[in-house]
Amino acid sequence: KGKDCIIEIPAERWDWREYYSDNRTLEGNHFRRWGGFIEGVDQFDRKFFVISPREAEVLDPQERMFVQHAWMAIEDAGYTKNSLQVPREGNLAAQIGVYVGVMYSEYQLIGAEESLLGHRQGFASNQADIANRVSYVFNLHGPSMTIDTMCSSSLTSLHLACQDLKLGRTDLAISGGVNLNIHPNKYLVISSGQYVSTKGRCHSFGDGGDGYIPGEGVGAVVLKRYSD
Repeated sequence: KGKDCIIEIPAERWDWREYYSDNRTLEGNHFRRWGGFIEGVDQFDRKFFVISPREAEVLDPQERMFVQHAWMAIEDAGYTKNSLQVPREGNLAAQIGVYVGVMYSEYQLIGAEESLLGHRQGFASNQADIANRVSYVFNLHGPSMTIDTMCSSSLTSLHLACQDLKLGRTDLAISGGVNLNIHPNKYLVISSGQYVSTKGRCHSFGDGGDGYIPGEGVGAVVLKRYSD
C-alpha cells in the first residue's frame, strides 16, 4: 500500500534510550532506534490451541506466531485438522511435513536476565519447537524441522519441502518462516558488526546504502504436488 512501516523500537520491547548511541565506535550500544515491528506478539489464544497458562506464558513468541499462521494457512487452503488425517497405503499415517526457517532465538536471554535478578525460571526456547508445535497441534507424522541457514532460512525451508514432495516422501507440506526482534541483543550484534544503516532505512543495493534496518515477519504456505 506504499506505507512506511518503519518506526522507533516500541516501549513494550525495550527502552532503546538505554542502549542508543550515535557513536558507532562505542561498544555495548546500538546505533539506530528504528525497525519494522508486528503488533500484538504478546497476545495468544492459548485455549484455542489447548495450551496451559503456564506453558503459554514461557513459549517463545516466534513459536506462538508461527503456529497461528500455520493454522490460518491450512484454513485458507480449504483443509481442517481432521481432513489432514488421510492415511497412506498400508494404513500408514499421512506424511505431512513442517519446515520452518528461523534465524534468531533470543527469548531465553530474557529468562537469563530474570534469573540474574533473582526470579529464576527456565525458558527452553528451542528452535525445533517451532516446527514441532505445528506437527503436534495438527497431529502430523511427516518431517518436522526448523532450518537455520541465516538470511536464506525461509527459502531453504521451502526448497526442502518441495524436494520431499517431489521425491514422494510427503504428500503435503507446511513451509514458512518467522522472525521477531524481542531482545536488544540483536541490535547490539548488528551494530557491533556495522551492519545497521546510518539512515534508519534499508538501501541494500541502492546508491549510498551502508546497511539495513531489521524488520519482523511471519508467513506460512501449504504445498502439494501439482498432480494432487
